[in-house]
Amino acid sequence: MFLSDIEDGCNIFVDANIFVYHFSRKSRFNAASTNFLARVEKKEIVGVTSTTVVQEATHRMMIIEAVTTVGENVKNIVKHLKGHPDIVKNLKKHRTIPEKMASFGLEIVSSDMNVIKRSQEMKRRFGLLSNDSLTLQIMEDMEIKNLASNDADFETVNFIKLYKPSISVESAEK
Repeated sequence: MFLSDIEDGCNIFVDANIFVYHFSRKSRFNAASTNFLARVEKKEIVGVTSTTVVQEATHRMMIIEAVTTVGENVKNIVKHLKGHPDIVKNLKKHRTIPEKMASFGLEIVSSDMNVIKRSQEMKRRFGLLSNDSLTLQIMEDMEIKNLASNDADFETVNFIKLYKPSISVESAEK
């Protein structure tokens, strides 16, 4: 199912990649993600995300910014940035991401240790990594059955409906 298939009034958890596509203007999923987030902002859809997702999206946008700053020929950009903190200090664009994400009017939930501990069972059940397992636990706790994500790992989860962004016509023609 696609993001455009989500019915008005629906509660949906929004994963980090949707935000990354929205903020990455050249992404082939930009239009679908931007249109979806506009519906959230207009309160047509009830969007929920987590502080973990906000941090993940911000980090990924920082890495994208760093690659465009230092060049794509750096093999391990994270290692490079750790060894060059002055580069990190001068990266600016990604710093506005949390504020921009908050401006969509989503409910942004925090996780306590109890939720994190219980999310470990999601790893065992579905073989997901830590952040994805935490997302599922939050969704289960909040009784949210819909997930906006382009992460195929969620396709094995039997208690959610996964909505993915579609490729825009302009991107498909390129």
